[in-house]
Amino acid sequence: MNKLLLIFAFCPPLRHLELTSAYGCRLHPLTGRYRFHAGIDLRAHQDTVFAVLPGRITFAGYDAVTGEHIRLASGDFNFLYGHLSEVFVQVGDSVAACRPLGLTGSSGHATGEHLHFSVRYQQKPVNPLTFFRDLAR
Repeated sequence: MNKLLLIFAFCPPLRHLELTSAYGCRLHPLTGRYRFHAGIDLRAHQDTVFAVLPGRITFAGYDAVTGEHIRLASGDFNFLYGHLSEVFVQVGDSVAACRPLGLTGSSGHATGEHLHFSVRYQQKPVNPLTFFRDLAR
């Protein structure tokens, strides 16, 4: 996909971005153990979650760790939006950048309401802040 096209088709996952937990090794807030955090956590309170890039929904459901969550595939990129309270999309849906996907929550293994957002490029975890910075260049 053309980088210029990505810039114009890009949308942040929330309207207001406030980092509460960074990408990388951290002391897990629930287990008290050091563990790799393959995404970022963003402060939220019943906020609408948006598709970062256009793509296709590959998962919309629940697991014990990320709770209600959505996975979105866009070319070589895969995005995970976790700990939602509500999901607006279904597996197989094609979505445009900035389309509402759901509402933030605290489902799964969470200490409180927030959005867990992770990025994978060619199946390898990428720091979402690096991803955003590279899109802005």
